[in-house]
Amino acid sequence: MNLPTIALIALALGTILGVTLGVPLGRRVERVAWHADAALTRARTTGWLLRDLAGYATATAGTVAVAVFVVWALAR
Repeated sequence: MNLPTIALIALALGTILGVTLGVPLGRRVERVAWHADAALTRARTTGWLLRDLAGYATATAGTVAVAVFVVWALAR
């Protein structure tokens, strides 16, 4: 099972425990699952951001390299 599935199962379990038993344990499990899901979302978003920034940096470096080569070739 992957982490989002476990987080959703914990969220559902916490909701069921909270509704049926009326104990604070249900809310605690639900809260932990919510924080785990939020942390996973932040990590995923950060990974996407880093991937996009790396792609932009690579494209910029390639563009600068081509421009420098063209200027060098024309100046020769």
